[in-house]
Amino acid sequence: MSMSSASFLDEYSLSHSIKLSAATRSPKLFRSLHCFIIKLGLSSSAFLLTGLIDFAFKCGALGDAHKLFDDLPHRDVVAWTSMVVGHARHGSYDDSFSFFRTMVAGGTAPNCYSFSGALTACSGAGVVALAYGKQIHAQVIKSSSLAPINPVVYNGLLDMYCKCDCLLYARKLFGSMPVRGLIAWNSMMSGYLRFGQAEEALELLVFMVNYGVRPCDFTYAICIDACSSLASINQGKQLHTLVVKNGFDSDLVIRNSLLDMYAKCGCNGSAKLVFEMLPSRDPILWTAMISTYGKSGCIGDAIRMFERMIELKIKRDEITYLAILSACSHAGLVSKGWHYFRLMSEEKHTVTARSEHYGCMVDLLCRSGRLEEALHFIKQMPLEPSISAWSALLSSCWIYGNAKLGEFAASQLLKLDPQFNWVILSGIHAIEEDKWGKIRQGMKDENVKKQPGCSWIELSDGVHVFHTADRSLPRLGEILLTLDTLKNDTAIPHFESTGDYTDQIELFSSGFFDMASIKGE
Repeated sequence: MSMSSASFLDEYSLSHSIKLSAATRSPKLFRSLHCFIIKLGLSSSAFLLTGLIDFAFKCGALGDAHKLFDDLPHRDVVAWTSMVVGHARHGSYDDSFSFFRTMVAGGTAPNCYSFSGALTACSGAGVVALAYGKQIHAQVIKSSSLAPINPVVYNGLLDMYCKCDCLLYARKLFGSMPVRGLIAWNSMMSGYLRFGQAEEALELLVFMVNYGVRPCDFTYAICIDACSSLASINQGKQLHTLVVKNGFDSDLVIRNSLLDMYAKCGCNGSAKLVFEMLPSRDPILWTAMISTYGKSGCIGDAIRMFERMIELKIKRDEITYLAILSACSHAGLVSKGWHYFRLMSEEKHTVTARSEHYGCMVDLLCRSGRLEEALHFIKQMPLEPSISAWSALLSSCWIYGNAKLGEFAASQLLKLDPQFNWVILSGIHAIEEDKWGKIRQGMKDENVKKQPGCSWIELSDGVHVFHTADRSLPRLGEILLTLDTLKNDTAIPHFESTGDYTDQIELFSSGFFDMASIKGE
């Protein structure tokens, strides 16, 4: 642009250009615009500099953003907010807090975007920022005497409490919100799922639809993940029907969630159908399918999937290699495992072996009974051996009765995790009676208790959970008598997509909830 044509530009048109250019996130374009504004003699314009600060953050030039902020002749709430939001989005949470505190201390009243930026920083920082998040909440309440609380701020507070592991406050806030939009419902469902309360997350979907809010792709992804955690195939299939009916079946996030849900419910055929439903080169879907085959024992299929990725030149990342190594480990395929481990090291520019990959190799060697070889591999690792590596060796020492090597593995594990599984160590020493008493006493001193085993089954009236040595079930006698005749041909009820959207939600809810009580009938 020539200087003659530039004479027709004013601050408003330049600001508009900066805003459009920021969408490119180009550092080169940012610096060109900055130089152009300096040449025009507008470098002291707070209006333009604030726009450049936002552009600098979007293209990752945090240092330039700081310099522009320092050069501002007057810092208004927009400039301060740009610094608060920009640092929060880049994960510089402490800096975001610092700018917010300085702004408030200097007498600049935060607006809804300032609060939202500071709350985003709290959400990112997690539990450690809960106290600061509560202080921001108090400031929000104080400012509400001047103007109603913006829904953006409500959503920020809700997300902050959920991600700071304070579900009680999140529930109270959610109940007090005058208007609950889609983001608020999604945040609350995500919060329930984060706390392992999957049934409550699904229940909230029913309330949401009855409240008149239509689910989005993110809503379905959350609910499908909830079905995964419950291993609830009936509810999952019904959600799948809703996904198809509402046109979200091509969404990669939802397809990945569906694939994971079917895999956890043991429905490999359905998982494969989801994978093949729409051809995709997305590595996440391929990796999820490899993991599904590996976990279900279909190792040949997992290997064929991985080899097909290589043929099609689909990018393999660390998680892909972790999935195939895990599959080899479960099948005891030592030579294949070594092959893929070495292949991973050849992809130096795209894949870096992490402790999880080394842990898989240790587990593979241990499962095959090669305990000494596993110990040698651990000692030769370029990384500090992880808890999982020593745990795998310790567990295998218990299986193969190698008490001496087990003691060494336990001593190394104790250095990394003083609360490691004493139960495994006690099992190793069960073959040596003179050491058994010491181990049992150590468990008592550390107040160690073995977590009971748990399994569950889904029937028409819900999900029934069974714990190890649980004798409190009212129909235990019938269950035990039936075990001997139980066969693996139980049919899964098929969900027919009929009726309107609300009818499907009512059918979906019937497995867990009483719709009459929800509707107040």
